Amino acid sequence: MSALLLSLVLSAQPNPFLAQAKDLYQSLDFEKCVARLGQATTQWQSSKEELRDIEIYSGLCHFNLGHSKEASEHFRTALRIDEATDLPPYTSPKAVDLFLKVKKALQAPPEPLPDSDLPPDAPRKTTLEPKPPAGPTEPGVFEKHPLPMSFGIGAGVALAVGVGLGVNARNLSIQANEARTDSEFAQKADAARANATGANVAYVLAAGAAATAVIAYLLE
Repeated sequence: MSALLLSLVLSAQPNPFLAQAKDLYQSLDFEKCVARLGQATTQWQSSKEELRDIEIYSGLCHFNLGHSKEASEHFRTALRIDEATDLPPYTSPKAVDLFLKVKKALQAPPEPLPDSDLPPDAPRKTTLEPKPPAGPTEPGVFEKHPLPMSFGIGAGVALAVGVGLGVNARNLSIQANEARTDSEFAQKADAARANATGANVAYVLAAGAAATAVIAYLLE
C-alpha cells in the first residue's frame, strides 16, 4: 500500500531529474545530462510528456557527443510517444536535420518484403517486357515447291486408292471362289474385276503424278 502511495505521489510531481538534465543541457554538460536522464527514466514515475522530453534531450545530448546512431534512436522513440513533438528552440541546424530525417522515415510507408521472405503461395510482382520483333519466317517446303508438292500429294492419294481397290479385289476374288451358286460367283467375280481395273488405273495415275512431280521439281 505504501509503495502504491509513493508511486502516486511521484507521478503527481514533476520529474526533478529531467529538470536538472535540461539545466545541464543548457550548460553544455552533455555527459552529465545523459547520466541525469538515465536517472529520470529509472528513478521516477514520469508522465507521457516527461518521457517524450527525456527521449528528446537524450537524443540531443548524444548528438552533441557525436553519437548519431544513439541520437536517432532516442528521436525515434520520442516521435513514437508523440508524433507531433518537436525540438526545443535554438537547436543546432544539424541536429534538426537528423531529427527531420528520422521523422520522415517514420512517416514513410513500409518497404515491401523481398521475394525471398515471401511464402511460396504469395503473388509475385510481374514485369511486363515487350515481345521481340518477329523476324522473317522461313518458307515451308510447300511454299518453296508448290507444283511438285501438289503432284506428289496427288500421287500419294492415287497410290492409296489403288492399294485399297487391290485389297478389295483380292477379297472379292476369294469370295467368288467360295460362292455356292453361279449367280453369286458371277456377281463377286465381276466386282473383283472392276476393283482390280480401278486399282490398275489408280496405280497408273499415281505413277504419272509422281513422274510429273519429279520433272516439275527438276525444272524449278
